[in-house]
Formats: sequence, structure tokens, C-alpha cells
Amino acid sequence: MEQFNVSAFLFVNQYAGKSKMLDSILITAVDMMPYLFVMVLLYLWFSSNIEKKQASLNAVMSVALGMLTSNVISMFYYNPRPFVENLGVQLIEHAPDSSFPSDHATFTFSVAITLLLNKETRVLGIVLFVLSLISSMSRVYGGIHYPLDILGAVFVALFASKFASTFVLKTSKKRLLAMLSKKSA
Repeated sequence: MEQFNVSAFLFVNQYAGKSKMLDSILITAVDMMPYLFVMVLLYLWFSSNIEKKQASLNAVMSVALGMLTSNVISMFYYNPRPFVENLGVQLIEHAPDSSFPSDHATFTFSVAITLLLNKETRVLGIVLFVLSLISSMSRVYGGIHYPLDILGAVFVALFASKFASTFVLKTSKKRLLAMLSKKSA
């Protein structure tokens, strides 16, 4: 499995540093994507549609649970980043902490998957899922993650999103409706 991870990393990373335009585009994707996702969540929260508000709340809960899970995994399992092992080309500065699972990918996939699970936001969830893939693979391209770091983050995000969408939905929808009806009264 380790050999596959290294080989897949080197396959993606081999193009890093060969095109200033491609490097700039992918580094911008890495830098800007979390802000775009936060703006989407704010848009959903401030919409007048209660289902969109609920999806936004679920996504925030999913991110919180996903990041907590990711941090716990990192406390018990250390996987050095590619640049720590002198592999490939590093285009993005990063601390030499554990690469598995990717926090960045956990964040973006938690939002995307949670929105995919809601009928009202499913199309937006698909778009954000594709953007998560682009952003996450850009981190592999940029030399700071292995592909399995991204896959691990997807599994963490699936767990967190399913939990948030199932359990938070049942307890918070009634509270959310009550809170919103008090504001409008």
C-alpha cells in the first residue's frame, strides 16, 4: 500500500514546477477553496429556505466532527509528508506535521458530502465535491499530501457527514424552526 501511495504521489507531483501557470492555478485553488466553502455555508444559512439553513448547520457540525476525528487520528498515527521524506517537488509551504488524514480535504469533503445528503442542496453538493477533488489533488500536486491522505479524509468526512445529517438533523431541526419562528414573531 505504501508503494502505491508513493507511486501515485510521484505520478501527480511530477508536473509540479514545470508550468508557472498551472502551478499558480492549482495553488490558488488550494488557498481559496476553504473561503469559497465558508461563503457557500453563509449563503445557505442566510437563505429563507429552512432546509438550506438545516443543511448549513449540518455541514458545520460535520466539519467540527470531521476535524476532531482527523486531529485524534493524527495524535495516534504519524505519517510524514512527502517533503519530509524528500519526495517530489514542494510548491506549498507547510509544517512538517502528520499528513494523514488531510485536514483541508476533511473540511471541504465534510461540507460537500453533507450537502449531497440533503435533497435541497444536492446539486450544490455535487459541485462542491468536484471542487474538493480539485483542491485536494492540488495539495498532492503541490507536494504536501499523498493520495491516501486525501482518501482517508474522504472516509472521515463520510463518517462525520452521515452522523451530522442523521443525528443532528433529528435534534436540531425542531430547535432551528422554533428559533426562527421566534425571530419572525
